[in-house]
Amino acid sequence: MESMEAVVSSASSWSTESAASEALDKPKVSTVEAFVNLVTVIIGAGVLALPQLPQRSGFVLAALLLVIGGLAVQESSIQLWKALMAANEPLDDEKPRKVTTYEALAETALGLWGRIFTAAVVNIFLLGVCSAYAALIGMQLYNLTGIFDQRIWLLIASPIFVMLALLPNLSVLSKFVPLGMLAACLTAVMVVWRALEDAGTWRSWDQDVHHLWPSSFAPLGSALATCVGAFTLIPMVPPIVRDMSKPQNFSWALNAALLTCGVLYLGVMLCGYYGYGSFISEDIVESMSRSPSSWEEAMSQPIADWTGVQRLWIRVFMSILILVNITLSMPLLAMAVFYSIESFESNYVVPGSWSNWMMRISIITGIVAMAWAVPRFTVVFGFFSSLAAPCVSLILPLVIAGCVLGKAKCWRRTYHGVLVLLAVSSMFSGMYTSVMDVASS
Repeated sequence: MESMEAVVSSASSWSTESAASEALDKPKVSTVEAFVNLVTVIIGAGVLALPQLPQRSGFVLAALLLVIGGLAVQESSIQLWKALMAANEPLDDEKPRKVTTYEALAETALGLWGRIFTAAVVNIFLLGVCSAYAALIGMQLYNLTGIFDQRIWLLIASPIFVMLALLPNLSVLSKFVPLGMLAACLTAVMVVWRALEDAGTWRSWDQDVHHLWPSSFAPLGSALATCVGAFTLIPMVPPIVRDMSKPQNFSWALNAALLTCGVLYLGVMLCGYYGYGSFISEDIVESMSRSPSSWEEAMSQPIADWTGVQRLWIRVFMSILILVNITLSMPLLAMAVFYSIESFESNYVVPGSWSNWMMRISIITGIVAMAWAVPRFTVVFGFFSSLAAPCVSLILPLVIAGCVLGKAKCWRRTYHGVLVLLAVSSMFSGMYTSVMDVASS
């Protein structure tokens, strides 16, 4: 349980120096526990967002983009860890510096404006993921009940979102974090198992339901940004390193976690698309619970009108798993944003004050409004991944590390330059595709 509480500590204090300083005196976690923490941080909405990517990108490029995204995040995480270790080395007889948060490291490298920009970009991404999670919660409540619609359920759940946002800290939720991790892993296993079983639906059809290659290259930027977003762990790197008894072993824990999650993500993405092909639903729970009786029905009829095999127990079980995972994850992300706003020196939203409550309620209202306006989970997740994930996970860490570490070998500078160009291109092309998707919603 101690290692799981470290996840909550990491998620809630990545931007708060006071909380980070207090955590320095707490018991440290082992390398294995850090590995578990990283897996818990990484696994999340990617399990549900990735199976739809090959529909636009094709089997081959979708798998390649996922591998590229994982390798890129691995390099940027390693560089950020090295910069963090360098920033905390004692200078002569000075006391060791305690740079323990992403924002503090950005300020060390880029100054005050670097800190402000980093906080803004990371918080935009976290709020966007919260909006996607809110849409997903409404979707799963509809799947469970079959009454009202997703937007109505979103309004019904809003008071719960507000209640969780007004918690003074996340100590209560920390006890349930292992349950959320278990639910996420079971969700991935269920997607792989059910998709492989459901592949029998289309095997007797004469038409091909899969694409090896994309029909156009326009969606590739959004696909890459989604892959990078699925691996996003950069804001949690400093807190996790801070909590380790042997921070020099962080690279082992990181590589093991990325390999574990990468294999799981690759299986979910490829098996999910293999099982449902071009008729995969944006809500994969729908695809898992209903089957079309023919190719014509799959291509021309709404999924609610399919007359093939129906498995309502899958719909109920999957919806419960997703609700458990997302309902525990969403407050962690929202609380990180609250703490970031509260950490500024000119603080007009002191914790416990009316202004602080209004700030939190306003942010939750904005999250719900975004989910109401665009209730399609994959669209919202893809939009904010394109908008901020490449900057959060690739551009900023590499720039910060370059400023702190100084000169690097020529091949590594070239590699970093390629990653930055890849991130910038995926942001622009991904934003175009995502804006078109949002407009169509």
